[in-house]
Order: sequence, then structure tokens, then C-alpha cells
Amino acid sequence: MKKIFTLFAVAFLFFLVTGCGSSNDGKNDSGDSGDSTADTGDTTEPTDTGDTTEPADTDPAEPGDTDPTEQDDSDATEPSDTDEPEDPAVMQAYSVADAHAEAVSKEIVEANTRLGLNIFEKLAIGQNENIMISPLSISIAMAMTANATENESLAEMKEVLGYGEMELPTVNEQFEELIASLVSADKDMLLEIANSVWLADWFADEIKEEFISVLEESYDSELFTADFGNAETVELINSWVAEKTHGKIDKIIDFIGPNTVMHLINAIYFKAAWSVAFNKDATFTREFILADGTKTDADYMGFFSNEKNNGITYGNYVIADQNIAGVRIPYGRDAFAFYAYVANPDYDTPEDEVIGVDEIIGKIAEKGLEWYLSFAKHIDYTIRLPKFKFEYNTSLKEVFESLGLEKLFGSGGMSAAAPSLYVSGITHKTYIDVNEEGTEAAAVTDIDVGDTGDEGPNRFQGFYGKRPFFFFIRDERNGTILFMGKVERPEYEE
Repeated sequence: MKKIFTLFAVAFLFFLVTGCGSSNDGKNDSGDSGDSTADTGDTTEPTDTGDTTEPADTDPAEPGDTDPTEQDDSDATEPSDTDEPEDPAVMQAYSVADAHAEAVSKEIVEANTRLGLNIFEKLAIGQNENIMISPLSISIAMAMTANATENESLAEMKEVLGYGEMELPTVNEQFEELIASLVSADKDMLLEIANSVWLADWFADEIKEEFISVLEESYDSELFTADFGNAETVELINSWVAEKTHGKIDKIIDFIGPNTVMHLINAIYFKAAWSVAFNKDATFTREFILADGTKTDADYMGFFSNEKNNGITYGNYVIADQNIAGVRIPYGRDAFAFYAYVANPDYDTPEDEVIGVDEIIGKIAEKGLEWYLSFAKHIDYTIRLPKFKFEYNTSLKEVFESLGLEKLFGSGGMSAAAPSLYVSGITHKTYIDVNEEGTEAAAVTDIDVGDTGDEGPNRFQGFYGKRPFFFFIRDERNGTILFMGKVERPEYEE
């Protein structure tokens, strides 16, 4: 398997540096682990907190709006020096990961981002609930599925997935580079990507070897055969999902239908520390304005005024619509970052005239993320981001049908793998936890494959997430979007 030696070498170097790594106990028929892992010791504590302890007064950010987290400038603790040279082995691992990131074409990144925005817009607009998808997880699962299509079905897939004139071998090579680029990308980030193929034992011999070989070689997929008529197989599949997401998503299927002969599954686990953690003592409770204008409470993270965001420069996104504010918060070595966009009206703007999060999403979907990112001005300013944690679960079959996929869901839609295969369902589950230390997130995409042969406020100067907001997590090296969501109601239970 090409590049496997390099990946194992990099992983080994990281184990030597960090002294720990993720364990993958699952075994398959060939002994392949099926994981692509940025395992850096599961680090979530940042190297610098910059906490201060002396309380004092400061100017309120809004009329009549005073934080209980203000602090005297005279005793501010400056962030410690974080410019010490990294271990050579760490730098070598970064070099390898960054080389893979540079090899990922602009075309495949744009295709994956556009697909994510198209899906997210369909799911999010008009829904007053917290929603998050993983464009990366969906793109990987659908790329694997594309290898089972041919002729008109393949043409539809290439159109909807945005591959254009790229041939499947090129697409597979690009995803192999993309997955490799996320391995050992940051010592303060744990990122694991796992793929698997589950086959009904009685149908395994019907699947073309070329299809399985591509998934094993380019996507590092595990291969399992099992009795789909046995309820224990459901437990086996869900156990695999729970293991690969570190228990954050413990189930992806409830049962196996009578026509199901294969499951294609992608799982992603992400855990990263902010470059500088928020000061927990600075977290305060304040009102959050819901989409319907009613109010609830949220716990806002931030820094004391004298910490000046702990030396971190956040991007205040001055964009074409001045009623929107944006924020960029980096993780680890600044190769990955969290972004959010929220309405930022003048204080005297009537509430019914404030731009809503769905309108923000619509504007971004129309113009594209890169267009909005091009207006970034990186300045130091106040940030108030609510903590939030939630899970999301949805079916994507209807969404893909609305985007133009038809052949895939009909008999023979996956004929390149076996004559009568088709996709009967696509399930997507996600989890996210954003707190003072960093972010933990997970996603699973399951492709259920059937066989018809056997059928049966003046403006606040900064980012204040006091209204529903749009967010995403981005690989800053090539623009890959790992996760994308909106927060309608920020809730956080310890």
C-alpha cells in the first residue's frame, strides 16, 4: 500500500515523542487497522493559560452591560514564551504532514467544501435546532461509494460531488493525500479517521475484488464479513463506531434490513486544544437571544480585559455586510482553526431587522467560504463565545436526491461493485463539545447498500455570540472543512 511506510514511520516518531498513542483493538480479515490517526497523546491542555487572579473594574462593552470577569491591568500575567524550538522529530512529522497537505489539489478541497455547504444549507435553513455536519466525513464516505458506480450513475456522482473532469483514480489519490495530511498534523491535536466495509457473509463472494482493493489501498478501509441476519452484527458495527469515536457516537444503526448486503462507514474523531485556552475564571453567564427573539442564558467564554486575549490575535471579519461579525480561534500550532459568524447589529436596530443565522448561511452558501474569508482583517479585540455541546443525527438520502443523485438509489446504481447493488440509505451523526480548553468532535457517515437481486446593540466591537451563529473548523493549510454547524441554543452540561 503506497505511502504506508512513511505513515507508519511518522506515527512511530510521534509515539517516541509523546510517549503514548491511540490503540486500535479491532481486527479484520487482513489484519489492517483501518485507522489514519493524528495521535499526539490526546493532549487538550494548552502550553499557556495566562490566568490572572486580581479582580478590578473595567469599562462595560455595552450600555448597562458589565462583565463579572473584569480584572486589574497592573497584575496581569503575560503569556509565557512559546517560541522554544520544537523537537526535531515533531518538526519532521509536521514536514511530512504539510507536504501531503500541499499535494491536495485546490479542486478537491473546493469540491468537498461546496458539497458541505450545499448539504448544510438544505439541512439548516428554517430549522430552529443545533445542527452540525462533517463535510470531511461525508466526502470520504461518498468518494468510497463512487468507486462502486459506473456509466450514468458515475456521471451523476461526479456532478453532484463536484469532481468535474477528474477521473476516479485521481480522486482516490487525492483522498489518500488528504487523509495522510491529517496524520500527525499537530502535537496538540488528536485526529483519527477510520473507514470500514461490512459485507453480508453470503454475499461477500459477489463483490468485485477491484472495489475492495481500492478502498483498502486509498482509504485504508477495514474489511469485515458477518451474518447480517444475526442481531449481534448490529452490536459489532455499533461497537466499531463507538471505538473509533471514543464513545462520543455509540450507535449508527438500529437494525439491518432484509435487503442490506453492505455497510460503508467513515468515522472521524477530533480533539484539539486552543493555541491559548480561555480563562475558566472569566466565563460568565449572560442572556442569549434565540431566533424567535426570546431570551435564555448561556455561559460565555472570554478573557479578562488585561489579558488582551492572552496575546492571541483573532480575525475580526470585516465583510461586505457590516452587520455580520466573525472570529477565528486557532488550535495548537495554528494549522487548524475554529471560525464563527454572528449578527452584529447597531444597538438601536430593531430585533425584527437583525440578520438571522439562516440568512448568514444563505449568503455564505451563495458566495462561498473563501469569498468571505478574503475579507479577514486580523486584529486584537473582545471575544465572547458561548460554550456549547450537542449531538446531531440526520438522513442524507433525501438531501442527495434533491442535489441531483438518482441513479445511485436505483437498482444497479453501484454496479461497478456488484450488478444489482444500490444505496438504500445514508445516515450521518455528529457530536461537538466547545469549552475553555478546546474542542472535541466526532462524526460518522454510514452508507447502507441494498441488493435488488434478493429484494424484499452602536455595534459591539468584537465577536459576541449572543445570537444564533454559524461555525466551522478548517484546516488552514489547504482549506479542508472538517466540521460545519450552527448553534441556535447554546447549552452545556458538565
